Amino acid sequence: MRARIEWAAVQVFARQEFHQVTLQEIARAAQCSLQTLYRYYGSKEALLSACLHHGLEQLAERMLDHLAGIDTYRDRLSKVFWVVLDFFDRNPQMGRMMINSVYPGRWGSDTTPGQQRLTELFLSVLHEGQQQGILNDRVATPILLDFFYGVLLRISQMHLLRGREGPMADQHGVLFDMLWRAITA
Repeated sequence: MRARIEWAAVQVFARQEFHQVTLQEIARAAQCSLQTLYRYYGSKEALLSACLHHGLEQLAERMLDHLAGIDTYRDRLSKVFWVVLDFFDRNPQMGRMMINSVYPGRWGSDTTPGQQRLTELFLSVLHEGQQQGILNDRVATPILLDFFYGVLLRISQMHLLRGREGPMADQHGVLFDMLWRAITA
């Protein structure tokens, strides 16, 4: 039942901005009662948070799976970049939901253990690159993370907003090369 509700909620949040969405619309799309939504989630904010958590947990799991066995530093960062592009190619509604309904102040204020683990892992990878002299060490590691994810998310979001012309992951190589030149020492 929760999976059906969250799938329907993502579809509705992807079509309209958060403040325009009603729980009645989501209940109708999920083919459940309003009482059921309140029983499981309690509020529209909690439902959005559950949808976001579920999507980001899937992304975290995919990323950890894809990073296993990759040897070179550059290849690991490249794989992270590809996994995120591929995730939004495969889940455009999740991307649209994030554009329409997840405001900047919400990022980082409500994370799951999986998201925290992924962020800590990626911060340690970036810090390692800085210590080895591979990545720019003139900025703090969290700023490097923000730059990396900022470029990646902006590319993904604008691809969705402009109308998809093929998968973003197909352009991974050239896009990552641009980012790599920007963050290396």
